[in-house]
Amino acid sequence: MKQEYREETSLIAKAKKGNLDAFGELLSSEEAKLFRVAFLLCGEREEARDLLQETFLAIWQALPRFSGRSSFYTYSYRILLNIHHKRRRKRRILLPFLEGIKVKTRLLSPAESFKKEEKRERVREAIAKLPSIFQEVILLCYLEELSYREIAERLGLKEGTIKSRLFKAKKLLRCHCERMK
Repeated sequence: MKQEYREETSLIAKAKKGNLDAFGELLSSEEAKLFRVAFLLCGEREEARDLLQETFLAIWQALPRFSGRSSFYTYSYRILLNIHHKRRRKRRILLPFLEGIKVKTRLLSPAESFKKEEKRERVREAIAKLPSIFQEVILLCYLEELSYREIAERLGLKEGTIKSRLFKAKKLLRCHCERMK
């Protein structure tokens, strides 16, 4: 773990000086995990890819301000969430104008497709309504499939705090989903 940390620190220092190869190496080490988070948040591959590209650009622009108090992944993850939240606010403004547009469904029956997408959307909306401290633990636990210990290390918290936040997050999710039915 110490070797990985030293390598990451070295790559960050080089990237801060403008070394694009070092920056590319940093991104490639986290890209798959960040894409999974983006896909969970967006629900569509293309939209997740767009979110990821926007995140990479924002990371590059913000890199000089990266202090190293967290891991590069945690820093990147936070930027991705912030961009996603900004996009959602913009989308809410545009929604009334887009209501008439139909979206192609997959090879499921119309009823099955509708139910499946409706459920996904309810879960996404419920996760989006959670405070960020609960969103983080839900995504890290269920998307990243990290253990309580790993989540605690990544967020710099105690394992008991992680368990408590997950319990509260699941409770809030249940309430949100039940209200949306």
